[in-house]
Amino acid sequence: MEYDNNRPFSSEGAAQERKRKHALGKGVIIGVVATLLVVILALSCVFMGLIRSGNLHIGIDGRIYVQDVGTSDNEGIGTKVEGKLNALDSLLGDGFYFDDVDDEKAADNIFKAYLAAYGDKYTVYYTPEEYKSMMESTSGSFYGIGAVCQKADDGSILISEAYEDAPAYKAGIRNGDKVTEVNGEDITGMDLSVAVALIKGEKGTDVNLTVMRNGEKLSFTVTRDKIDIKTVSSEVLENNIGYIYISQFDDVTTEQFKSAVDDLQKQGITGLVIDIRNNPGGVLKTVADMLDYILPNGLIVYTETKSGKRQEYSGSDNHELNIPMAVLVNGNSASASEIFAGAMQDYDKAQIIGTQTFGKGIVQTIRPLTDGSAVKYTIAKYFTPKGQDIHGKGVTPDSIVELPDDATEDVQLKAAVEYLNGKMSVSAAE
Repeated sequence: MEYDNNRPFSSEGAAQERKRKHALGKGVIIGVVATLLVVILALSCVFMGLIRSGNLHIGIDGRIYVQDVGTSDNEGIGTKVEGKLNALDSLLGDGFYFDDVDDEKAADNIFKAYLAAYGDKYTVYYTPEEYKSMMESTSGSFYGIGAVCQKADDGSILISEAYEDAPAYKAGIRNGDKVTEVNGEDITGMDLSVAVALIKGEKGTDVNLTVMRNGEKLSFTVTRDKIDIKTVSSEVLENNIGYIYISQFDDVTTEQFKSAVDDLQKQGITGLVIDIRNNPGGVLKTVADMLDYILPNGLIVYTETKSGKRQEYSGSDNHELNIPMAVLVNGNSASASEIFAGAMQDYDKAQIIGTQTFGKGIVQTIRPLTDGSAVKYTIAKYFTPKGQDIHGKGVTPDSIVELPDDATEDVQLKAAVEYLNGKMSVSAAE
């Protein structure tokens, strides 16, 4: 059909054209909506399938958790013990038990007891409140008492270092004190992270600590304050020997350590003592980065899972510290400290001096659960570059030097200085 461009369309033709376009647009919209509904239906099927398989969970906070291993409330030990727990609850809850019961606290204690049954003191259950408190700590500063804490063999919390000019030290707490109660609550046997979370708190608030010191029970009230973490301190000793003390391996430690080494080298040191006594450990990446700075390129540490899966951490920054070194350790040098000492020993990079280290050679991870709680559990063992299995054994020093409780001088540090003086004398003669 041909149209005369000088003659307008008839009103009837225009109306038909509008109807055609309207029908076309309506068809497109219906098609898009239908496609979206099909997609939504398909995703819903997948979504529900993941929920049924236990691979996907929706938390009470609305977050969606996707797990590579399917889990369900209808499987595992729960199906075996649920009936008996309900029977016990009915027995005690039907008016036979004298006192009231906090059901939430009872449930939390059941979860804690079940994980304790694994026999691994590093595998623990955190309530939502405990997990939140633990995650509130920062890498650079925090509000607390200003002390490095670690787990003691008797279940108490050992103060391995009370920072001078910090609240704990000012209140009278000293290195070696063992905290047994926080605000009247017995913390012996409590997970370290949970106990430390109780000790920390808002600036200006008080925390009451009960400690054991040389068999004597003492009480202190400490006012919390902002604590700027200083994990590395240094000085120059006699005969141009540098000394670096590392209290823990935190996120800030690598740069603090490099800065300390740089400062000491500018002062002309010819030997270096690295003191990691009473260092409870810390971040794996931090200790790996520090060893990368000290050692030649190569394997630093590796981990192995139960199935034998191996993960290696290797140095590759092309930097190496080439001066005579000694590393001081003791029975409170644990975890990352043992990675540090073990790698230095395997590369024959330093003389390890002191006493047998703590013996914590396992790795943990934390997994949040959908109700805000969390589980920390052991996932692997770590080994030194030459395959030393440290867990339950510790690192054996090259030179065993005891430090008596009544010592009037630091004989371990003295032994390190004497060793370096001998090494530097040999180097000078050559």
